[in-house]
Amino acid sequence: MLASGLLVHRFWVRELSHLTGQAQWIWVTDTLERVHPVAGLFVASLRLNAPTPGALLKVCGDREYVVYVNGTPAGCGWSRPGFLLDLYDVGHLLHQGENVLAVEVRSPTPTGGLLLALDVEGVGRNVLVSGPDFVSRDRFGLGPPGPGDLAIPVTWGGPPLFPWSYPAPRSRPKTLDGIVVEEPERRGMDTARPLARGGWEFILPRAMYGYLWVELEGDGLDYVATAAAVASDADRLRGIAQPIARIRGQQRWLDPEPKTMGAVYVFGRYRPRAIEIWPVPDEFRPSAPGVVPGIHGLVQRTRWTTRTPPE
Repeated sequence: MLASGLLVHRFWVRELSHLTGQAQWIWVTDTLERVHPVAGLFVASLRLNAPTPGALLKVCGDREYVVYVNGTPAGCGWSRPGFLLDLYDVGHLLHQGENVLAVEVRSPTPTGGLLLALDVEGVGRNVLVSGPDFVSRDRFGLGPPGPGDLAIPVTWGGPPLFPWSYPAPRSRPKTLDGIVVEEPERRGMDTARPLARGGWEFILPRAMYGYLWVELEGDGLDYVATAAAVASDADRLRGIAQPIARIRGQQRWLDPEPKTMGAVYVFGRYRPRAIEIWPVPDEFRPSAPGVVPGIHGLVQRTRWTTRTPPE
């Protein structure tokens, strides 16, 4: 029985290594005594001697991730109800010379993990992988690694590793910048309504399906909730609002799940500057980054849970 188990294990290690090579699960902390939301930023650079016709980015983040390629938001995802290895073609975002890949990660607890690998056509497979290729940054910035950056705080090891097992590959035909072809809808504080028990309500001119960006002042933990229409009971939304876990100095925060929104509610210590909705056209909705298909349709993200593995 043990020999059979080892054979199966080695088979899957070979299969996953075929996708992610020497990539390792990395994370921002191993201080696990107190349950609280955490966020981190991992950054790496890659120099190309010539433009590339294509590049395949493979990424899985527990519980949420946002990937920036040369400063452009390229992909995002969340890990419930399972762990997916999202596949993006990011060749159009790379150029000759130095390229910078930055990954923002978040979790409702101190535990989490990021697995990433990059294939570049004409250069090779897994030319950039999570692990020693990356540095950690304790202040938000999308520039190349430099003085002040830190070594990766925690390396959990190569896959498989509980609770992530083997992330199921899922192709994402379009990156975020390829999906957002319409003008964003921006609502500043001059349009926000303060709520009686604290917080702000932003009402959109019409219900829109897309990605929510929140712009905030100061550093700290805030919360956000959305509704398809104007809510009559803001206290209920306050109770189910998601934490806006972010890195020190980060002013723009992206909700990784696109959804239908008619109103946005921000609660917390810091006053928001604005919200912005990036619309997603109908033809891109089923396969957009952050969309998780289920047996009976798209799975809707609920409030963060501390369960491991995620619900």
